Amino acid sequence: MPLKKENILIVDDNYDMLELLHRNLKALDFHTYKASSVEEAYAVLQESPIDLLITDLQMPEKSGLELLLHAREHFPDTPTLVITGFPTIDSAVQSTKLGAQEYLIKPFTSDELKKAIQTALPKHRKTAEAKAVEAKSQITEYSGMVGSSATFHKLIDITERVKDNRATVLIKGESGTGKELIARAIHFSGAYAKMPFIAVNCGALPENLIESELFGHVKGAFSGANETKIGLFEAADSGTIFLDEIGTLPLSAQTRLLRVLQDKEIRKVGAHHPQKIQLRIISATNADIPELVSKGLFREDLYYRLNVVTIDSVALRFRKQDIAPLTHLFLEKYGAEYGKPGITISDKAMSALKAYHWPGNVRELENLLQRLIILSDSGIEVKDIPVALTENTQLASEGEALYSLRDAEIAHIRKVLASVGNNKTKAAEILQIDRKTLRMKLS
Repeated sequence: MPLKKENILIVDDNYDMLELLHRNLKALDFHTYKASSVEEAYAVLQESPIDLLITDLQMPEKSGLELLLHAREHFPDTPTLVITGFPTIDSAVQSTKLGAQEYLIKPFTSDELKKAIQTALPKHRKTAEAKAVEAKSQITEYSGMVGSSATFHKLIDITERVKDNRATVLIKGESGTGKELIARAIHFSGAYAKMPFIAVNCGALPENLIESELFGHVKGAFSGANETKIGLFEAADSGTIFLDEIGTLPLSAQTRLLRVLQDKEIRKVGAHHPQKIQLRIISATNADIPELVSKGLFREDLYYRLNVVTIDSVALRFRKQDIAPLTHLFLEKYGAEYGKPGITISDKAMSALKAYHWPGNVRELENLLQRLIILSDSGIEVKDIPVALTENTQLASEGEALYSLRDAEIAHIRKVLASVGNNKTKAAEILQIDRKTLRMKLS
């Protein structure tokens, strides 16, 4: 991954010296920030990613030594370079103790400045690269999915167990959690990877054409059926059909689907005889199927047939450890797509992403990063992240999220819901509230 243009912060109360350093550094192809006081430098360090700090020692109010101490305590990975017109052995020793890599005496030449910067920056580069390698070593990639959390590794384990057989799988989870990605991983990592994979959004099928679309029809079966049509199930024969939003299927289509599961055969609309079919059915839902069953909107026998193996696609807010690897995956993917390879994200921006509760899950994270990459000139900073995303989140000093009581309550309720397969009746019992209160708290 190519290194980005380094950011250098210059701190000096002398305006002429600031401008001279700025011109020299610009000629060396560095991006510079300027501060005429230590307090201004604090603000820049807080808001921007700085790769090298260059500071004068003698300044009014606060000295460069105080700035070095602040940098060592709060930004220990940022190398520092001291410049001074009043050199003393004591100041040189103190500067070195506070972490300064170089000590330049004014006036100095452009070559001397260049050599001092070249001495300091490789150490910073090595540290950043080592961190990136370490972070990448903790990330697991599996069939188009990435993660590092225990939840993610549990998902890999169950995928490995079902990928080579035709067991019926039901994937449950909120919208945007990557249910189709899981279905694809099961199919394309297993024994039937070379066979067809057909994805069907049941909620998008026109109600009057659902059975024709799924099972096909023969010529003349109904008005407009001018020729025999192969249905999606037949198209997926020998492979996998993925039925997303299975809870939206009308009862008539549910009955025919049950017959497919029981008899391993389909009948085209208008056909007199069924035909045998051999395929794996993976379905997915963000609905509470047991609740639909209790309302008579979903067949109980079909639910049990679909629910042979259950996979929970856990919401992103309950697996915060996966946010960083997912972020880097999308940075690499869309950075290449939009001609910005090697685009980076600052630690503070990453902390903001980890602190957010992600109601739209992985899909929301992907869409946000795609937009940020398009708008970014170099790297993504916390200031680039929409205020709407950060306004209800406060970052603690160690980078953890502090939530409001309301957010904590909702997070706990959703965690309980996830643990019982989104069964609101069971969740209400565990939470010791009635279903009406549960609905009100989630609204």
